[in-house]
Amino acid sequence: MSEEATKLADKLLSEGERTLVFFRALTAHDWARHVYADGAHWTVRQAFEHLALSERSMLRLCEGLLAGGKGAPEDFDIDRFNREHTDRMGASPIAELLDIFSGTRQATAVFARGLDDAQLAMRGRHPAMGDSSLGDILKMIYLHNTMHVRDIKKLLA
Repeated sequence: MSEEATKLADKLLSEGERTLVFFRALTAHDWARHVYADGAHWTVRQAFEHLALSERSMLRLCEGLLAGGKGAPEDFDIDRFNREHTDRMGASPIAELLDIFSGTRQATAVFARGLDDAQLAMRGRHPAMGDSSLGDILKMIYLHNTMHVRDIKKLLA
C-alpha cells in the first residue's frame, strides 16, 4: 500500500459521501427534473443511475488493468454505452440506487487502498480520457461525479 493509494481511497470515500448527502436531500420532484437539454436528455435520476453504473464499470476496468488487461477497447463508444446502459434500473427504488452507489464506492475505495505506487502507475485505456494511469482513472471516478453534481446543482439553483 502506498501513501498515494491511501489518499485516493480517502478522497473516493469523502467525495462519495458528499455525493450521497447531496442526492439523499433531493425531493421526488428534483429526481424527475431534466438535467441536460442536449445529448442524453437525462433526468436527475438517470444522471445518478449513470454515476452508479459507470462507477461499477470503472471498477471492473481498474481490476482488469491490474490483472494485465489493456482497458477499454479502442473502438469503445462511450455515448453508445451510456445510451444502452442508463435507465435500465428505472424501476428500482431510489433508495436501492443509493445503496448500489454506496456499495460500489466502498469497493472502489478498498481496491484503491490496496494498491502500491507501481500499480498506480500502470497504464491502460480509459473510455473517455484514452491512455491513462490507474491512479488517474481512479481520480476521474470522483471527478466525474463532481461534474454531474455541479450540473444538477445549477439546474436546481
